[in-house]
Amino acid sequence: MPDDLSKIKNIVILMMENRSFDHLLGYLSLPPFNRKDVDGQSLDPTWLQQFTNFDGGQAIQPFHSTDPHTMPDDFDPPHERSNIAAQIDPRQDDSFPLNGFVSAIPPKVSTDPAVRKLVMSYFGAAEAPVNDFFARNFTICDRWFCSLPAGTQPNRLMSMSGRSRIDVNADILPDQELVYDWLNQRNISWRVYHQEIPFFTLMPKWLPSILFSDKFRCFEQMESDLRNTPPDQLPQVIFVEPTYQDSPHTGTSTDDHAPAGISDGQEFLMEAYKAVTASKTFWQGALMIVDYDEHGGFFDHVPPPIIPTNPSDDAEWTVPFKSLGVRTPAFIISPFVAAGAVSHNLLDHTSVLKLLGEKFGNGSYSPEVDSRPVGSVSHVLDFTNPILSAPAPPPLDDYLKLRPPPPVGVTRPPLNTPQQQGFSEVIASMKQHGADASHPKFGQLLG
Repeated sequence: MPDDLSKIKNIVILMMENRSFDHLLGYLSLPPFNRKDVDGQSLDPTWLQQFTNFDGGQAIQPFHSTDPHTMPDDFDPPHERSNIAAQIDPRQDDSFPLNGFVSAIPPKVSTDPAVRKLVMSYFGAAEAPVNDFFARNFTICDRWFCSLPAGTQPNRLMSMSGRSRIDVNADILPDQELVYDWLNQRNISWRVYHQEIPFFTLMPKWLPSILFSDKFRCFEQMESDLRNTPPDQLPQVIFVEPTYQDSPHTGTSTDDHAPAGISDGQEFLMEAYKAVTASKTFWQGALMIVDYDEHGGFFDHVPPPIIPTNPSDDAEWTVPFKSLGVRTPAFIISPFVAAGAVSHNLLDHTSVLKLLGEKFGNGSYSPEVDSRPVGSVSHVLDFTNPILSAPAPPPLDDYLKLRPPPPVGVTRPPLNTPQQQGFSEVIASMKQHGADASHPKFGQLLG
C-alpha cells in the first residue's frame, strides 16, 4: 500500500447514472472558463464540423441547454451494447467517428427532431452548480471511461466486481461476487446508505441483508452518523445510492437518469457532500469518489481507448468487447487532492477497485482488475497540501425552486426495459421475504 493512503480512513463511493463527460463537464473548456487543462467542448468550427451528427438530413452540433429541471416525458435514449456501437460507430482501423448519437435513437423513442437532438446538449455552471462547485474546489478526471461500451448493469457489475456475467441489462442479475463479498472476506467494514431501493436488490442473494441488516441504512441517517460517530467506529468503505428512475419510488428520482432533469441529482450530490463534511474529523481522513455508470446515450467527443474485455468462464456472452465505453464524469473529493485540478490519468470504474486493493488487499484486488491497463484512483490523489477545511457549499434555494413539483405517492415505472421489470419483481420478492407496509425503509412501496 502506498504510504500516504494510510491518511485515508474512510472511502465514500457514489455512482450516478447515464450522463457523459461532455454533457456535464465539457463546458469548462468554453468561455468564460476557458480551461485549457480540460478536454471538453469547443467552439472551433473545424472541431464542430468533425463532431457534427446527422439525423434525417439535419446537421446537429453540440449546444448549450439551459433547462436542468425537465426533459421530455419518456425520453430515455437507448444505451445497450448494440445502441452504443451505433452511436460511436467503431471502424476496422480502431477509430471512432462518434457521429451516431442522434441517428441511433429509434423512432419509437421520439421522432421529434427537437427532442432527439437533446443527446448533443451540454449544461453549464448555472445548470449544474454542484458539479461546478466540485470542479472548482476538488479534482475532476477527464480520462475516466465506462468499463464497457454497454449499459447500466454490465458497468455497475464491473464497478462492483471487476467483471460482468452479462453484456446487456437483465431483469434479475445473475449471482456473482461483489465488492461487498471481497470486503467481508478481508474483515473490512462497509455500509450502504441508500435513498430508496438499492441497486443490488436485483441480485436475489442480497435481498435479506438489504431488508433486515444494518449494512444497509437510509440515506437520511448518513449525515447524523458521520457527524456523531468517530471515524474509526464508522465503516471503512461507504457506498451511497440515489433514488433510481427505473425503480418504484416516492418523490423524484435523483440518479440523473433521463428523462429526469439533473437538478434533483444536484441536490442529492450536495446532501452527500454535506454529510461527508459535517464532521471536521471525518472530513480530514475522507475520500469521496463520484462517478457515473455510463453515458446514457449523450454525446462525448473523446474516442474510447482500445482496451479489450473478454468474457469470464461463467459469462452469458461470448463476443469480447474491443474498447472501453464512452467517457463519463468523475469527481475526486477529499482533503488529499489538488483544488481546481484535472487528472488526465486513464481510468475506468475498476480504478476504484484498484484503490481498494491497494488500501485493503496488500496491493491486489483480483487478477482481472490488477491486469486491467488503467490507473488507480490513488494516482489522482495529492497529499502535499491537504484541504483541511472543507469548502462551504453554494446555496441552491434559487436554483431548486425552479423545479416542477414532485409527484405525489409512488411512481411505478412503465416496465419498458428489463431493469424496470427487475425492480418491479423486487417488490414482490420483498413481500415474499416477509416485508410489508410496516417495513421502516420500504413500507410505502410495499403498501
